[in-house]
Amino acid sequence: MQLHTRKGTIVYRMLLALVILSDAFDRLCMSSESKPKSEVMEDFSSSTPARIAVGRAGTRPPTSVWLKFRVDHALARDAVISELSDQFIDNFAVANDSFCVQSSVASKEEFIQFPPRGKIVDTSALEKLKSHCSSGNEVQIVISDGLSAKAVEKNAGDLLPMIVDGLSMNNISQGKPIVVRFGRVAIADQIAFALQARLVINLIGERPGLSSAEGLSAYITYNPSPKTISSDRTVVSNIHSRGTPAVEAGAYIVRLVKTILERKVSGVELQKLS
Repeated sequence: MQLHTRKGTIVYRMLLALVILSDAFDRLCMSSESKPKSEVMEDFSSSTPARIAVGRAGTRPPTSVWLKFRVDHALARDAVISELSDQFIDNFAVANDSFCVQSSVASKEEFIQFPPRGKIVDTSALEKLKSHCSSGNEVQIVISDGLSAKAVEKNAGDLLPMIVDGLSMNNISQGKPIVVRFGRVAIADQIAFALQARLVINLIGERPGLSSAEGLSAYITYNPSPKTISSDRTVVSNIHSRGTPAVEAGAYIVRLVKTILERKVSGVELQKLS
């Protein structure tokens, strides 16, 4: 089953998640027939960050559940408007020999209100990149704040060294990591195309949810260009302390990059070869 529209994809993923949760609950019940129902539900609730079996207080959720929801919602809102701190950029750039640029937007407000502007770097910034960064490498790494700068600050420090060292151990050439303020996923395609890289990895803060406001994703694209579309990208998501740990994700991303370079495709075309 394939749904190509964004709305269709979201609905499909929601249905798939419900099927997985339902199947997990059925298996849990089958293996826990001797347990009281309360213990079965407790085991099930502890296996997922989703808000299930939280109980009711009359017609409303219990106060503790409602307050936890409000806290998580506030954290998600804060993550969306968060920005990479100057201290993080200075320390991170120095430690990783990175170069920093900004997308074509001037503020976080503009970034949120006009998404397409976060997908491009202006011509002057591209010229600076060309003069400061090497070109023609197999891999170009981009680190973008996206919709959660907190995710970048929390995970990039552990994730990037794993990827850089892993690529070096496999003799895969790579350019200097590039940090982008107010960057969307597609901005990495423009940067890598300008630097003539065969493959680009965009480590970007993902849209926060109520289970995590610090989730990072890696969008990996073979032969990136301004014509790249979403289906051309391979994604490794949920990189955070309660999902896939950064160190583990880094090792997996390196293996994935090797596969993509060998097969010369990414995204849906790579899945077809699996």
